[in-house]
This record gives sequence, C-alpha cells and structure tokens, in this order.
Amino acid sequence: MPFQLEAVTQVAFTNANVRRELHGEEHVRAFDLAMTMTGENTLLDLIEPGLREHHYCNKALAAGQETLPDVLIPLPDLRHPKLPAKFAYAKGEKARGYRFVLDFGLGGESNLDFSDCVLSTVWYELNQGGTVTIGWTIQYNGDELKDDSIYGRVAGLATLGTGHVQIIAPPVLQLVKGKGYRSGHTDTPAGASDDDGDVDLLDGESDGEEDTPEKALQRAMGGN
Repeated sequence: MPFQLEAVTQVAFTNANVRRELHGEEHVRAFDLAMTMTGENTLLDLIEPGLREHHYCNKALAAGQETLPDVLIPLPDLRHPKLPAKFAYAKGEKARGYRFVLDFGLGGESNLDFSDCVLSTVWYELNQGGTVTIGWTIQYNGDELKDDSIYGRVAGLATLGTGHVQIIAPPVLQLVKGKGYRSGHTDTPAGASDDDGDVDLLDGESDGEEDTPEKALQRAMGGN
C-alpha cells in the first residue's frame, strides 16, 4: 500500500512555495507544500510495512522479557545506531494521482480539495527510544490555482505552523514520466522540445514585480 493519510490527520507545514511553471507558452500557477509528522515509530509503516522492524528492535525482549498476546510489541532500540539517522525513501520518484484535502475544520466549501497531485521527496528520521519524524511534499499545478483566494490560502499555510489534511493514494500508483507533469493532463515525454516543467520562480503577473507568498495571501484577503 503506498503512502497515504486516509483519516484527517494533523501535520506540520514546514514550507509552502507558490510559483509558476512554464508549460509550452503558458505560465501555470503551482505550489509545493512540505509537511512532517513526529511520533511513534509505527509511522514508518505508513511509508512501507516492515520498515519499523527493519530499523528497530526490542533488546529487552531479546533478553527474555515476556509479552502479552495480541499486543503490538514496542521496538524502542535502533538496530544499527551508528548508521545515519535520516533516510530518503524512493529518492527521485514522483507519484501522481493523489487526492489532497486541506481540512480547516468547518467542512464543506471551507476545505480545499485538489485532485491529481504529486507526492514526492518522502523521507524519515530515526531516534533512539522509538520516536521518528516522517516528511513529504505535495505538488499541484491544476486550474483551481487560477482563483486568487485559493492561491493565497495555500501561500499562507507555512505561517499557520500546523493543519489537518487527508492524502488519498490512487488505486494504482502512477509515477511521473518525463519532465512535464500537469495536473489533469498526460505527462510530457522526456526530451520534448518545449519548456514544460521549467520553473519560473514566483508569480509576478499582478504588477510586474516578483510575487511572494505574502502578496498572494494579501490578494486572497482582498488587498491590493
């Protein structure tokens, strides 16, 4: 089962990058939203079942400590504590087709619901005692971002610190091929002659100046 958060889950927003991408002759709004969770090492099973047992063990159990039936055995001890603590998972892979929901707690239209998003940059960090941090990035460049209000709300997420999300994997995981991912469209093959996928930094369409998350948020609130 690929990584997903089926239930509404609290996460930390560590970076919200709003930008434009050049697809052919069209500049398309996009965002990269980096998130993390910290907790028990059972979080590793969200990335891949068996990953927890791969990195952790229970030395007390190995020494003969009794366990209760049908109880998840805690694994607090690093198997190889001298190895690096931070790992990239499936480095370089990007999987598309994800549904990503930003839940603001009011339900209905207050939520932001994006389809055909990309999941990328999955990583995890281990700690002795059984605590881990996992992280990932959601990318999106669909037509919903033409709405200044939605674009601005996404831009302001990093200032919130934490929020609640759902991340639903597609029935069949689809890896991005080539360089031209565009939500709702087929991938542009590698080696295509146009400039699809090239990043044009931050959107400066309003007044000829470079856009920033703060400007995008101001526009969403009705400012100039």
